[in-house]
Amino acid sequence: MQYIAIFASGTGGHVYPAYAMAMRYIDKGYKILWIGTDNGLENRVIKDSNIIIKGIRSSGVRGKSRYQQIKSVFNLFISTIQAFLILRKFKPSLALGFGGYVSVGPSICSFILQIPLTIHEQNSIAGTANRINYYLAKKVYETYPSCFNKYSDKIYHTGNPTRNIFKNISKPEDKYSSNKSIINVLVMGGSQGALFLNNTMPFAFSHFHVDNIFIKHIAGKDKTALIQDKYKSYGIKSEVIDYSNNIDELYDWSDLIIGRAGSTSISEISKIGRALVLVPFKYATDNHQFYNAKYLADNSAAILLEEKDDFIENFITIVNILLNDQKRMYALSKNIQSIFPNDAENIILNHSMDYIK
Repeated sequence: MQYIAIFASGTGGHVYPAYAMAMRYIDKGYKILWIGTDNGLENRVIKDSNIIIKGIRSSGVRGKSRYQQIKSVFNLFISTIQAFLILRKFKPSLALGFGGYVSVGPSICSFILQIPLTIHEQNSIAGTANRINYYLAKKVYETYPSCFNKYSDKIYHTGNPTRNIFKNISKPEDKYSSNKSIINVLVMGGSQGALFLNNTMPFAFSHFHVDNIFIKHIAGKDKTALIQDKYKSYGIKSEVIDYSNNIDELYDWSDLIIGRAGSTSISEISKIGRALVLVPFKYATDNHQFYNAKYLADNSAAILLEEKDDFIENFITIVNILLNDQKRMYALSKNIQSIFPNDAENIILNHSMDYIK
């Protein structure tokens, strides 16, 4: 049995695209060797028996204290040894890394062991790990064009792999075909919630005709009761949850989505087509969420609103226009569907198969 090695851990931004590709390789008859961490999201979401998960040490460097940076360098040394032993045992035919510090050690080992290495970058600004892995990889796949700011034959613009759970979602043509008395609004802050959206959305939506909107708000762990009480105090019909394993159902339900500018959620929404307002997390590394959102806004595929003093005022103005104009929401939903190459999973699959020994 041949193995494909996948390097990914941490948040959904790394794990879900990697999981999507893992399932495609499994469909081709391969088993997956997944190198991640012991506490990464992959340990909670992956249930397939064809995927063997091995945890190694990993910790970030940027934005950390001097002590934590020294610890991170030590962890890189340890993780490289761990990855070397794992890869030598399983002898994968191909490796595909999805960035994050967990991928650096295994990528170095793949290069040493002559395992063909390919990598995928999810964001508009390549992360530190993938900027290192770039020099070791035979092929580099990117979600956003020119995210490495390099021109090379080994870079290929593919878009971002997404989970195969969005086939039965209503199309924009059906969703926005007629005026509705109630607009369904989904507020989502990523897999860990978003403090800024939690603090601002109930008050912001109180400025609208509350009888005409219904809010479903993903607030993050241990925050649901407080946010639900805020909506209730304004008389807004709402449902607040900490997390959802059925995001496809929430997408299908929604007419308008308010969220952060993480690449995975953007890519999923681009698959189905929904009106989208993006509020980038301003402390994201390299400000990559802003540039993710800007790419869409520049192509009329989403609305970009920054965390600034006039956020509430701008939000009320923009969202009021959208709530009262189905045609505008429909235009946004169609534009986002054409923003990335179609079927990133098959593009990466077909290209990467050329490197399998």
